[in-house]
Amino acid sequence: MAGNVANIDPYGPSAGRVHPDHYKRPDTLIIDIHGHIMTEGVDEEVRKHVPAMSLDAVKYASPLTREISKKQNEDRHEELVGVTKRLADMDKMCVDVMAISPQPPQMHYAAPDALGQETAQKVNDNIANAVSQAPDRLIGLGTVPLQNTDMALKELDRLINELGFKGIQIGAQVDKEELSAERLEPFWAKCEELDIPILLHPTSFASDRFGAHYLTNIIGNPLDTTVAIHYLIFDGVLARYPGLKIVAVHGGAFVAAYAARMDHAWGQREDCCLHIDQPPTSYLKNMYFDTTVFSNDQLEFLIKKYGSDKICLGTDYPFDMADYDPTEHIMGLDGFSATEKEAMCGLNSAGLLKVDVNDFARATPQENWS
Repeated sequence: MAGNVANIDPYGPSAGRVHPDHYKRPDTLIIDIHGHIMTEGVDEEVRKHVPAMSLDAVKYASPLTREISKKQNEDRHEELVGVTKRLADMDKMCVDVMAISPQPPQMHYAAPDALGQETAQKVNDNIANAVSQAPDRLIGLGTVPLQNTDMALKELDRLINELGFKGIQIGAQVDKEELSAERLEPFWAKCEELDIPILLHPTSFASDRFGAHYLTNIIGNPLDTTVAIHYLIFDGVLARYPGLKIVAVHGGAFVAAYAARMDHAWGQREDCCLHIDQPPTSYLKNMYFDTTVFSNDQLEFLIKKYGSDKICLGTDYPFDMADYDPTEHIMGLDGFSATEKEAMCGLNSAGLLKVDVNDFARATPQENWS
């Protein structure tokens, strides 16, 4: 039976909620903390060592999913690599400033150490170049080769102190290692010392059950983040480094909505409290969450559960799973003050990124917002 595709509107308003015809933007700066850019010319060498078919998001995807994803990468090439179309789209989305981080597959943790370092440098240099084209609209979030701790620390120093980036993006897993691996302790200590935001972003999660219906992304991506957060909590990373400022994208994934299960286990089993002496949710509540959850009730839940001071506007631009009406999503909520909405739209992110809101320009007004 042929599917009904009349509802499909890629890169348009989310089907996860009803959208008003018009809304009013906040007077304060709007920052998208979760946007991506692709760096051309860095994947080819890595693919000699890490074939695309070895990646979970590709290996476990159905042929149709691979075909659609390939076409979207071609269709969205200008948005992925450039600045001009990105700025125009930011105007449409009512986003003043976008913090751009690497396209997640380009973190390349599975590459050999030296190649991983070289790739990270090229990606970061490209992000720096993009920011230089529109410094009043773009902010850089870099990547580090986490497969080698010393190299990661070296590149972290370069991207913060030489390139002027305001934070970093990391994956939910380092090849086959968890983020709580003992060798990464110096990395976490340095991030805490630098007091920078860390965007925690998934790439997918391995399962042959995810082949159909784009489940490699719909379930796999938030599950990847969910597992990473559990390890960071239960292995004591967040307890040892309470100053870490981790921004869990996609609304904190599944763990943010079902966190009490962790506390229950912690109070029932010895193997769930080996490295922490407080309930797991006490560490989770120190994290930040972006708004890419699509529905009003889900966003309202996050705000009420974790506080408006822990919520940051995010889009996941320029992918199909992005929210292209992020400001409308926040401004359209009932029951929250103008001050709370201003914080979530950009002031929380400005604080995390340590930027002066007066240094940035505003989006050009569009017909659907004022």
